[in-house]
This record gives sequence, structure tokens and C-alpha cells, in this order.
Amino acid sequence: MDDFEDQKKKHLNPILFETGAGLLDSQSFEYQIAYLLHLFTKAGIGNLSEAKTTAILEDDEKKTAGQLIGLLKKETPVATDVEELLADALLARNKLVHRVLIDNIERFVDAVEREKLVIEIRGLRKRIRTAYNRLDPLVSIMASSVENLSIEEFSKEAKDAFIDSTQA
Repeated sequence: MDDFEDQKKKHLNPILFETGAGLLDSQSFEYQIAYLLHLFTKAGIGNLSEAKTTAILEDDEKKTAGQLIGLLKKETPVATDVEELLADALLARNKLVHRVLIDNIERFVDAVEREKLVIEIRGLRKRIRTAYNRLDPLVSIMASSVENLSIEEFSKEAKDAFIDSTQA
């Protein structure tokens, strides 16, 4: 690797890490909404078919985050404060996924600006996670009652498996 690539990796790593983590936050948020739609459908709430929500979950029927939020609002009553959180998370998600790197590439050459950009990306991630965390208790309750699935137990098993994999 040449010196430029070494320096790029060293100095852009915080930006790229936060952006990658934000991509995971975004995908988790989108999947959460799709899964919530699926749970509502299985519980007999709304007019979607289980086949449709399964197709959405399995990515056989493509839906954007905005379309998923629209379906959620159409199929179930959504409190005004939750609707506002979802709208804000969608704006943050879209900026993070589609624009944050290319719109700020000129800031990559300045150490102070790189640090500021990392803080801004963390702010976008926080907005996405705020909406996710607001829906999470409902997803847990619905998963438990509709599918007899403990999200907490599943999460613990996944975390334990990850930790175990890092010990090797």
C-alpha cells in the first residue's frame, strides 16, 4: 500500500466507521418497521396479507424506508409524536445513506473538519436510533404475543455469539 492509501485509511477511518455504523442503524430501522408491519398483520391488524409482509421482510418485494413508514401509518394508528420521530429518522437516514460522504468530501482534507463531520454523523445516527428505540418495546411485546419470540433472549444470544467469536 502506498503512503496516500495508508494516510487515507488512518485519517478517514473514524468517518467511515461512523458512516458504516449508520448504515447498519438505517438497515435495522427499516427492518424493524417491516417486521412491525408483519407482526401487526399476523395479529389481524390492518389490511396487508401475511404473504405481502413476508415478501417485504425477505426483500422479495422492495420497499424504501419511506414506503415502509407510509404503510405503517396507513395500516395502524400512529401517535403524532411517533410519526414525527419516524419522519425525522427518515430524513436522517436519507442524508446518511445518500449524501453525507459525497456532500462533505471537501471536509476530508482538514483534521478539524473531519472531527466535526464525525460528530454530525453521530447526530444522524442518534436521530435514527431514537425512533428505533421508541418502537423497540412495541416490537418486543408484539413478537412475544404474536410469535412467542423473546427479542431480548435472541439479542442476548447474538451478543454472546459475537463476543465468543472475538475471543478466538
